[in-house]
Amino acid sequence: MENRIKFSLFLEGWSFENGDKNFLKESAKKVLFNEYSPEMRGSIFCPECCADLFRSPKEKDFSENGRTAYFAHSRGTDTDCGLRTKKAQGKKYLTEEEALKAIQDNELVVIEGFIKNNPLLPEKESKEYDGTLVEEQNGPIADIPISRHRGQSFRLPSKFKTVRGLVNKFDENINRYFFMPSGKHAIQLLDLLTDIKSVSESDDRPKLYYGKIEKSFNAGNTPKNIRMTRIEYESQSYADFYLKLTDEKQAEKGITDNSVGRVIIMYGIVTDNGAGLCLERLGWGEFALLPEKYEGLLY
Repeated sequence: MENRIKFSLFLEGWSFENGDKNFLKESAKKVLFNEYSPEMRGSIFCPECCADLFRSPKEKDFSENGRTAYFAHSRGTDTDCGLRTKKAQGKKYLTEEEALKAIQDNELVVIEGFIKNNPLLPEKESKEYDGTLVEEQNGPIADIPISRHRGQSFRLPSKFKTVRGLVNKFDENINRYFFMPSGKHAIQLLDLLTDIKSVSESDDRPKLYYGKIEKSFNAGNTPKNIRMTRIEYESQSYADFYLKLTDEKQAEKGITDNSVGRVIIMYGIVTDNGAGLCLERLGWGEFALLPEKYEGLLY
């Protein structure tokens, strides 16, 4: 069974019954299952719905049947939480005001698209992108079909985003709901991310993909040549999986010959690449390295 709660929020003295959820999310310490200690019992909460959690087993890292320790909701609290059970239909809202409040509370993000072109002039020397550039731009007001009433839609503000903007605060974004371009539901980022190892064929529907870099090299002699970044992948039908973009574009995001083992997140379509598969022609805002401190949330 998949462990959907990647971390808990630890804050002594906070109460689910009468506590302020925004205060909890801003003030609590994020605790991974292997960082938990028995003294935290009764003071750990769900990062989405803020209900009480418990760790199972309480002290060991593995249960008697070999399952890795995990966080779960306390049985006495009933909440509508996407981390309690996987919901194929995503998140729906009763009113437009409710959806607007979710946006204001940073629980919901409507993405009009990912930024294709660098909004600023490139630097003379490529270096790892440090997040100081534009991460998002305001998009249009859009009709979004996320109402609980069939056929009804809400007019909500949207954003043009970058993948770097998603990974820069990955621990906060992983449990947020995102309405993606051409989407039908607001879905948690956790469920939008597709492991490249699970890809079995080409796919012309753009998605968010992630994987570990196996090797990366410039296939030519200049920064204008294609850098071939191979992602860890095993398949009986295809030989390999690559990200194919110019060396200078990948270098700007910190992808070099020395990026082996780093996790990369990309938004695009999967196409055939000789005997393998690939993602190529990605825009400036459509790929980024996941900060190493967040890799434990995916692996």
